[in-house]
Amino acid sequence: MKGVIFAIALLLCSCGSSGNRYIIEGSTSKSDGEYYYLFSGMDVVDSAVVTAGHYHFEGVVDSLIPIRNIGSTNLSDPYKMTRFTPVILESGTVTVIEDDNSPTGGLVVSGTKGNNALRQFVIKGIELQERGKEAFSAEERMAVNSAYDELVDKTIRKNLNNFTSVYLLTLSGERYTAEQKQRFISRLSPAMQQTKAAVELKRSLQTTKID
Repeated sequence: MKGVIFAIALLLCSCGSSGNRYIIEGSTSKSDGEYYYLFSGMDVVDSAVVTAGHYHFEGVVDSLIPIRNIGSTNLSDPYKMTRFTPVILESGTVTVIEDDNSPTGGLVVSGTKGNNALRQFVIKGIELQERGKEAFSAEERMAVNSAYDELVDKTIRKNLNNFTSVYLLTLSGERYTAEQKQRFISRLSPAMQQTKAAVELKRSLQTTKID
């Protein structure tokens, strides 16, 4: 009986850990032996070698910083990114493909809820940006700005349980009052409230209240 209980415990542990892992499956036109990297800022946190047009990352989801940047570059000059885009490291399999016609920087990231939502936001945001460039009247520009504000709000509200919401709230923080930020944060899932970005945002709001 003890052996059965021990085996069940091992199974539960293995299921729990696999549910908290991310996998990135990438396809590329780069040559075998070249590398793709995961960056935190400009620091490399992981690398993957290209083999037969594919590369692979795998790891445990970081509950504090669940977003990185993925790209290929010559590490002697990391500012010369040949391909570079954000990727949310969340449970599941993330796919990354090359597409020079994509508005998301040549790399298309998809496969999980957060990455799908972030990609759709970027595509729609770029469409609105292009509309804004063609707008001649103040009314047209105001309409585009209002549409963008609505896009941000809608995307945040629909993704309170993944990092897309926190990411956009951080990037667009100046658009919101302290009360609006507090309201958004209070509606985030417990896991998202514990991320570093959300914790720092809450801390900044507390500091503002004190001041």
